[in-house]
Amino acid sequence: LGYKSKLSFIYGIALVTIVSWFRGTAVTYFPDDDQGNARFDYFKKVVDITGLDMIITPFTRDLAGAGVAIVTMLYVDFLDTSGTLLGIATSMGVIDDEGNFPKSTQAYSVDAVSTMFGSIFGLSPITSYIESGAGVEAGAKTGLTAVICGFYFFIAIFFAPILASIPPWAIGGALIIVGALMARSLTKLNFNRVSHAVSGFLTVIVMPLTYSIAYGLIAGIGTYMVMEGVFWILSFVGLELPGDEENAPKQIIGKSFRHLTAPKNETEAIEPKNEPVEENLKSDDIDEAIDEEAGK
Repeated sequence: LGYKSKLSFIYGIALVTIVSWFRGTAVTYFPDDDQGNARFDYFKKVVDITGLDMIITPFTRDLAGAGVAIVTMLYVDFLDTSGTLLGIATSMGVIDDEGNFPKSTQAYSVDAVSTMFGSIFGLSPITSYIESGAGVEAGAKTGLTAVICGFYFFIAIFFAPILASIPPWAIGGALIIVGALMARSLTKLNFNRVSHAVSGFLTVIVMPLTYSIAYGLIAGIGTYMVMEGVFWILSFVGLELPGDEENAPKQIIGKSFRHLTAPKNETEAIEPKNEPVEENLKSDDIDEAIDEEAGK
């Protein structure tokens, strides 16, 4: 990756995977136990086609229980998708000044429709995954990448024994590197304001601890709302937060609120005027000084 190779992630995943396929080692994916033997027997098939007799999931008439599940999956999927799309779009550099990215409506719509169709077949939510960050860092920028990935997923159906034997630790390293590269977005946080700093920190730290982007966003957004609400209430009793505009990043704060709301005479006092400095030494004075020195 340091040499800007677009195949760097594939090299790393392939190397760790091949090393993990050797039995009798400390890092093998096929240990000498019942689970390891079952994995190895499935791996030796190389090509396998699973039956489609259970492709349609059984439905339930328990609408009350289904309603709770739908609401739960709605906010989890929405927050998970929002965090993933914004994180990947930011790493691509397509986020505008207002925090939006082009064709975001289409992206959310495709995610929603895919989740609806996936539920018919009993699949987990077919949503955007942060693993796409590896492709973005490798140079993916358009939807053609997704089309090619979909074609490879179709081929993967027949080679499931091989692909299912890729150990989790082979992929985990690539995701850690992608996360480190995506951390550049943290520079846009206004760390001079405590509500921004704390909520941003909780968002980042809760995600890996709970294995959920949605929980991280809930922690960050909830903390921000509580802290800002407390500050707003305290402002009614005269406790104002000290100004932090001067030290804030330019891409976050921009012009200070005081500058935009100050009266004209006060604004003139804030902005120093670029008046020409009166010259203290005239050319005649310089010539007289030179003559005096020459006479001495």
